[in-house]
Amino acid sequence: MNKDFRLAFDVLDKVFREGAYSNIMLSEVIDKCDNRGLVTKLVYGVIENSVNLDYYLEQLVTSRPQKKVSTILKLGMYMLRHLNSVPDHAVVFEMVDLATYANKKTQAGFVNAVLKKCIGYDYKLPVDKKERLSIEYSVPMWIVTSYFKQYGEDVATTIISTKAHPLEHIRPNTKYISYTELATMLDNEFVEYTESGYGGYYVQNNSVITDMFRDGDITFQSPSSMVVGRAAGVKDGDTILDICSAPGGKAIYMSELASNLNITATDIHPHRVKQIIDYAERMDVKCITANVMDGTLINEDFKGKYDIVLADVPCSGLGVAGKKADIYLSKTMDGVNDLSDIQYKILQNAIDYTKKGGVIIYSTCTMLREENYNIIGKTLKLRDDVVLEVMDIDIENKGFIQLLPDGKGLDGFFIARLRKC
Repeated sequence: MNKDFRLAFDVLDKVFREGAYSNIMLSEVIDKCDNRGLVTKLVYGVIENSVNLDYYLEQLVTSRPQKKVSTILKLGMYMLRHLNSVPDHAVVFEMVDLATYANKKTQAGFVNAVLKKCIGYDYKLPVDKKERLSIEYSVPMWIVTSYFKQYGEDVATTIISTKAHPLEHIRPNTKYISYTELATMLDNEFVEYTESGYGGYYVQNNSVITDMFRDGDITFQSPSSMVVGRAAGVKDGDTILDICSAPGGKAIYMSELASNLNITATDIHPHRVKQIIDYAERMDVKCITANVMDGTLINEDFKGKYDIVLADVPCSGLGVAGKKADIYLSKTMDGVNDLSDIQYKILQNAIDYTKKGGVIIYSTCTMLREENYNIIGKTLKLRDDVVLEVMDIDIENKGFIQLLPDGKGLDGFFIARLRKC
């Protein structure tokens, strides 16, 4: 049995049966791989094409297989359809072996028959436009339907079909290295880069980038996340609260935008607070204090204390699904509605924590109205102590903006700026 195929199956089995995170599971097996790139491609390839593979599998079988068998079949189908480096007969043979390895020896003949049927099978895509997009781009149908309803067919189609930028976005630690100095460092190390237009560069991750990251010279941060930080309009001497801060990227970025700041960064989970502390230490940031706090519960000691409060709330994450395909596996509309209740509570507390005349930034990395416009609209309707205020950023806005994935680096983010009266 090919060890890399087995390791890929082990990761996918944990993801599909137990809801494990693929990046965490991959990190646990990556040092055991003979070909790290292959295992990574198989794991992410199957996850990214999960809706697509499920649809095609339904055309090959009369009843849904057990989960382990289904995962073996999806892995095999992905390889047959997308991996030209392995002969078809070898794929079938290896997947039959995997059935035995997964204690499904009685299903080995079934796996063999289904995968042989898959080779050269004439699959039929749905005629309906929304269903076709769902299958073609492997996006759950409920999300496609929501985008069509909220954005219209043309914009929804663009959102669904836009692929994430293939490179990593880095920015300098501007306390020590300027934007131009980072470019010089990259040139000296013969690292190819492209300017992003957002104060950073797109690069292919390598050992040089890893060393710069470890030394705190740079950090990874998406352009959309940086726009959130700029929207806050940080000034020298501000007191800032970053609710739901982990891993701390936006708090760290704001710490570089002005001097003499006092930043409190909170998260509900202790291990996530540790991430903030570690991030601040790596970037040598001294002005951040990290605490455990539940953003949905009011903290009386924080009321009216802060000049700026950032509520980068827990969300469905659909705006970054192009980079984190696991997101599509677990999200539902019921889950979104549950999140919207949490988001609203956190925003109300954020407003209460803000000084009169202070600023509240509400942000998510998603594109559904239930988590964005509706939260802000309800707040403005029920409270008379906040108003929308235009953000001083390089993107036209009316106090709120919905960024959409553009394939050039921007992710799907919603940002709103409120001024407390």
